[in-house]
Amino acid sequence: MMEPVLDALAAALEAGLLPRGGSILLAVSGGADSMALLNGAADRAPQAGWRLAVAHVHHGWRGREAERDLDFVAGHARRLGLPFFWRRRDSRGEARNLRLSPEAGARHARYEALRDMARESGASRIATAHQSDDRVESHLLARERGAEGASLAGPQRMRSDGVVRPLLEVTRAQILSFLQTRGVAFRRDASNGDLRLARNRIRRVLVRMTREEGREAVEAVLEEVRRLDAERDRDERDFRAKVLPSIHEGPDAVLADAELLCRFSRQIQRRAIDRVASPFAAPGRMPVSGREAEQILQRLAGGGDFRFEAGRRIRFERRGRVLRVAAAPGASRRSNISPAGSVILRSVFEKECPV
Repeated sequence: MMEPVLDALAAALEAGLLPRGGSILLAVSGGADSMALLNGAADRAPQAGWRLAVAHVHHGWRGREAERDLDFVAGHARRLGLPFFWRRRDSRGEARNLRLSPEAGARHARYEALRDMARESGASRIATAHQSDDRVESHLLARERGAEGASLAGPQRMRSDGVVRPLLEVTRAQILSFLQTRGVAFRRDASNGDLRLARNRIRRVLVRMTREEGREAVEAVLEEVRRLDAERDRDERDFRAKVLPSIHEGPDAVLADAELLCRFSRQIQRRAIDRVASPFAAPGRMPVSGREAEQILQRLAGGGDFRFEAGRRIRFERRGRVLRVAAAPGASRRSNISPAGSVILRSVFEKECPV
């Protein structure tokens, strides 16, 4: 008998997404998706040797409902005999301070809290319960905002900060069936009905699409997301193998080989621009906008020296082969990425790197 949730976790084990014997922090809100992740991982942990812990983030809103969510998740962790960690964050306050939307502020607060709990628990992976419908929603939301390329590929299966999403091939209907079969309760977030939040509006679009055009229409969008995701994975592998070794981070600047960058595809170049600028990005924001990235790439393709200051106060400066990226005067390094040491141009700049 097919068990999509358990099968997805077995595939994550096989692929090393959730490595055998690994220490894994499960991000559990109490909703259906995360309760499926919690119970499925607990079911598979003895065979996989996983050392599990449960993490919950209280976002500082929804009053008593949020307190009940916290108690609900803590109770399930206790019944499963798993260590439990939680953090309270003022998500709305962070959104105001950082000039982010409520959703972006909550997301920033949540992942910051999860990374903090991962350090405390000693976890090497943070597993979240994003599933296939989330992929479609993210794609439709990005398309609505005019995004292109990798931005349309939905949540990444594995991020560089250790966040993994093992349930991306499982549908919401399969998750609900899994919970019903096992008699597992879950919490419902009343804010999911707030149409002021962009993702809730997109979720309504997805429901309407399913009702009017059938599940086949959703599957067609999901197939496009899978294609874009595969392209993103391929570009990421190429970037790590051929470009990342030539990027050098110091306490005040990041250096890259401008001539080397120009040999690669536009998508890999954009990935490099994001990577070199990320240490100077404001919390919760992309380091450069899509338009700024295009302007930088046009200047790189021109081959000459230039200086460009992104609107978020990050300076890109090319001198010969060297692209130097730093905080603009008066701005400061703002990310949590720690310096890799002094900025030194290695001999890799003198090597050919075939595309």
